[in-house]
Amino acid sequence: MSYVDSTYYEMSFGGTIIPEDSIDIKLERASDQIDTLTYNRIVGIGFDNFTEFQKDKVKKAVCIHAEFIEQYGSYIDMPLSSFSAGSVSVSFNAQRINGITTTQEVLNYLKQTGLTCRRL
Repeated sequence: MSYVDSTYYEMSFGGTIIPEDSIDIKLERASDQIDTLTYNRIVGIGFDNFTEFQKDKVKKAVCIHAEFIEQYGSYIDMPLSSFSAGSVSVSFNAQRINGITTTQEVLNYLKQTGLTCRRL
């Protein structure tokens, strides 16, 4: 189950990066990965039981992560973290938590919810 629908992504979040024909798939995948980043606490507690503040932060995190997947999907699971050829060097600056590669912005939104703490 996705925590965000295409209407929220396009209208409230103002997203334009994900093509219309793959919005639902990307949002679903991003929601699944947000569950992993939050140790499945959203599933356990129930999204509807969160405060409006928490819901807002989770929705924004899902949208940002879905855009990250859209933009860098082919590079996310690569075994290389950097590449050098002569004087050209490229490195991938992303965070990897619980096997999920994402951006610091996504993690910052999720930290505000209190769902990423490893303690119970």
